[in-house]
Amino acid sequence: MKRSWYVLHVKPRTDKKLAALLTAYRFFAYCVTYVKIKKVQRRKVRIQMPMFPGYIFTRLNADERRRAYETNMVVHAIPVREPRKMIHQLRQIVHATRRDREIRQVNPYKVGDLVRIEYGPFRGIEGYVKREGRNSSIVLNIEILNQAIEVSILPEDCRPAC
Repeated sequence: MKRSWYVLHVKPRTDKKLAALLTAYRFFAYCVTYVKIKKVQRRKVRIQMPMFPGYIFTRLNADERRRAYETNMVVHAIPVREPRKMIHQLRQIVHATRRDREIRQVNPYKVGDLVRIEYGPFRGIEGYVKREGRNSSIVLNIEILNQAIEVSILPEDCRPAC
């Protein structure tokens, strides 16, 4: 059977687990990762984080795709229209991650985007991006009791609000 390229949109926090499971099934699955250094109790810990959280790149036929859905971790299989272009871009990313230790995904927030704060004391609050601040921070306009306050927050502490 003919195999086609797909980007699997997976359930939250299952990308590395599903990639390992599909590899165990002897299917091609690739989860782009980078090393993130976090401080945990005064020591530095290196953690492999997905570069594109919630997405796995794979090449499957119809039976293999059905089997991937049976894992109950796949939300949607997105067919790739230009596989050569995607492969070229993935190779560039892999090459960059091998050379640069400080590579990370950048959140493409624009002025006016609605975001939800995921970490820190303002966790769970939604607000609109007012402007991009210094040091890669984002200033949010958060309405509380019909009043607005501005909070400077790091882009990696936010997620797009749905």
